[in-house]
Amino acid sequence: MLNALRRGAKGPFAKILIAVLVLSFAVWGVSGVVNTTNVSEVARVGDTPVTAREFERAWRLQSIRISQQLGRALTPEEIQNFGLANSVLQSLVTEALQVDAARTIGIDVGDETLAEQLRTDPRFAAGGRFDRNAFNRYLANFGYSENEFIEIERDATVQEMWTNSLLGGMQAPTPYLEAVNRFTNQTREVATFRLTDANLATIADPTEEQLQAYYDEHKDEFRAPERRSFTTVTLSPQLLAEPDVVDADAVRRAYETDGAYGEPEMRRVQQVVLDDAELAQKAADAINEGYAFAAILRQLDKKRADVDLGLVTKSAIFNKAVADAAFQLEARKATVVDGRFGPTLVRVEEIQEAAKQPFEEVEADIREQLALDEAMDQARALQTDVTDAVAGGAPVSEIAERFDLPLQTVEAVTAGGVGLDGQTVDVTGGDTVLGAAFRAEAGDDAAPVEDGDATIWVQVDTIIEADVRPFGEAQTDVLFAWTEAERARQLDELASAAVDAVNEGTPIEDVAAEYDAQVARSDPFTFNEAPGELPQAVATAAFEGPVGHAASVADGDSRIVLEVAAVSEPAFFAEDQALSQVRQRLDEDLANAVLLDFLNAWQTEVGATVNQPILDQITGVAQRQG
Repeated sequence: MLNALRRGAKGPFAKILIAVLVLSFAVWGVSGVVNTTNVSEVARVGDTPVTAREFERAWRLQSIRISQQLGRALTPEEIQNFGLANSVLQSLVTEALQVDAARTIGIDVGDETLAEQLRTDPRFAAGGRFDRNAFNRYLANFGYSENEFIEIERDATVQEMWTNSLLGGMQAPTPYLEAVNRFTNQTREVATFRLTDANLATIADPTEEQLQAYYDEHKDEFRAPERRSFTTVTLSPQLLAEPDVVDADAVRRAYETDGAYGEPEMRRVQQVVLDDAELAQKAADAINEGYAFAAILRQLDKKRADVDLGLVTKSAIFNKAVADAAFQLEARKATVVDGRFGPTLVRVEEIQEAAKQPFEEVEADIREQLALDEAMDQARALQTDVTDAVAGGAPVSEIAERFDLPLQTVEAVTAGGVGLDGQTVDVTGGDTVLGAAFRAEAGDDAAPVEDGDATIWVQVDTIIEADVRPFGEAQTDVLFAWTEAERARQLDELASAAVDAVNEGTPIEDVAAEYDAQVARSDPFTFNEAPGELPQAVATAAFEGPVGHAASVADGDSRIVLEVAAVSEPAFFAEDQALSQVRQRLDEDLANAVLLDFLNAWQTEVGATVNQPILDQITGVAQRQG
């Protein structure tokens, strides 16, 4: 998209160019004159065009990059909302401004110079030699013809030469670097004391006139919040569930489910798959007569590790025939079953009995869960009926009566659920329902919201708009606000008087003593760090004057009076490596400023036009608008 990027950021000011192009919106404003005469161009700057092919290629590449970052393809609407077309066009126009300026003063690149440059370009040079196949692959990948690519590279070289001639060797003056170093690394110390409510005299009660005047000046502080009244109907499996009517046999079956309500029975089981049913039976008989299992395994040429299933539950055994047999045997007994892969010897070595909770202790829980499972099915069926009723215009009060569902009427609450009495109302569904109530309009059909397993339909009945409360109604709040404002005013007056005294030469310790306060001395700090436990505002105020400068800052309900006690200047060496990044940033900022100023002036001089119909055709805007 950008010539400087195409050339691999070769020039010393490539980073500057990239920054300028990112900021190109500040440079380029589309002219009111729209270029519609050349269908091969999307824009023109002076005598330099931005071709439709160049724009389309850059636009598609940028779309692909963003899609890769997002992990999915962009929709046409997202491309338009991101302003991708404008961003690409602005960058290309900024680039064209530089090429146009260079061409105007006669900068150009000859064919031989350009050919040599391409022959040594690392994109096409394998082992230092030009690779024609690599060159052709590059052109094919980006959709360039050879002539088109050569002209683009020529423009890129012209642009690089012009930029380097304009900005090459540009450095910020050393005093700039010294000022930044001083600003960043200078340290200060302050002496401070704190004024609090304890330093104030008793605040006299205000007159009615004072309260009225304060109310008139601050009416927006005494607005009554918007309130709404609404009605809800709730469909919840928990409310439909009836544990008392659950069948007793169903409860018992649930209790007896393997592993339910306690630890299931477990057995250590071995299975030996054999080819001969008679041999398997002889082995089982021998085990049942007391012969050692290890000896039998040796005769069968089997290893214990290959036949041991471990300590398992019945459900953990994949073969049902083996599982059934294993959980009917006594310990250290064996039998033979027809397994999937032939006659199978099954032996049980160890039995761990099930450890179930007593039925009486869990019966109620089982009933509730079975009732809830049944109620979930009922709720799904009812939800369809209620949805149809709402679509038919039925109010929630009628729905509640028709389907025997609980109804709640909420009167005049704020968005936070606070009623007229100042107490929080217990709203079914809490903030979810309140949010729905404050999004809807009075008279709208009931809106469903989900709250866990419950569906709650919310219907707004009335809306009381937010408004300024009358003085009589707000008088208590006005008194409180006036008192807080008066307290703050008096503290500010005390702090201002203390600051004046210090600035007039009174030692800060003597000023603090007048207020029964103690002076504290801070450790050294810089402009960007707060001193100790003090707020950042202290650091800001401390850097506003020299030693002896006094100021005050607010810190919650108190005021901090400060005096600059010491200033330490940082050492400065222009060649200090620690300042190298600062110098580089200053140099780049200065170069950017010069380049931006020039491009702004050049754009004003030669103008920039855009061919909007072609632009819309490439990006698909025309089709979507159609």
